[in-house]
Amino acid sequence: MRIAMLVVSFSLVASVALAVDPYGWDPASVDIGGQHILKFRVAAGGMTPAQRRAIFEFRLTKALTHTEYLKPVNMTYRKCPAGIAVYANGIYLLSVTPADAKANKSTPRSLAQSWGKRIKRTFEIVGPARQLPHEAAAHPEAPISMD
Repeated sequence: MRIAMLVVSFSLVASVALAVDPYGWDPASVDIGGQHILKFRVAAGGMTPAQRRAIFEFRLTKALTHTEYLKPVNMTYRKCPAGIAVYANGIYLLSVTPADAKANKSTPRSLAQSWGKRIKRTFEIVGPARQLPHEAAAHPEAPISMD
C-alpha cells in the first residue's frame, strides 16, 4: 500500500513539474506592450534566467519612467567583465554574457545590439514618447491613451 501511494505521489509531482503553462508564459521571457524583447536562456551572475528577467524588467521600468517626453532613446553598449553591458539613456539594463551569446547562436556584441534594437523599439511603442503630456490629455478631443 505504501509503495502504491509513493508511486502515485511521485507521478503527481512529476506531472506537475513537467506540465507546460497552457498560456505559454515563460518566466525567462520578456514581453512588454505585446512586444517580445528577449529571453534569458542561461543563468549569469548567480541568478537564474527568471531572476535576470525580473531585474531587467525593474531596470527597464526605471529607464522608461526617467526618459523625458519625446526624448529619443539612446542605446549604448560597453564592454564589461561579464561581457557587453546595455544602457538606455545612460541607465544600465543588462549584460550580455558569452554564455547568452552561445545559447542564442551569436556573439556577445551582436546579441547586445539585437536586444538593444528591440528595447529601443519598445520605448518607441510603449514609452514616454507615446504618452500625452498631462495638459494635452485634459483636452476633450485628445485621444485616449490605453497605456
